[in-house]
Amino acid sequence: MNTLRHFELLEDLNPFGNAKATLLKWNGEKYVRTNEEIEIFEFLGTFGVRRNRGLALHSDESKKWEAVGGMQEPAESWMPFM
Repeated sequence: MNTLRHFELLEDLNPFGNAKATLLKWNGEKYVRTNEEIEIFEFLGTFGVRRNRGLALHSDESKKWEAVGGMQEPAESWMPFM
């Protein structure tokens, strides 16, 4: 069964490369970091930098976490303080 999860990069991710990331979970208000580290593989030609967030699919075929969603900065890095 394929699993789709949100993640946050722990290091830069180059196109067609791989990087360490942490899985995120929804706490009822926002996505927060877990202690579960994974390795993300990028096959679409996109890139991300440390702290970017995206979506990854755990592929039954490759047995790897594959980046499938666009990388974006976490909201707290650009949201104005209220």
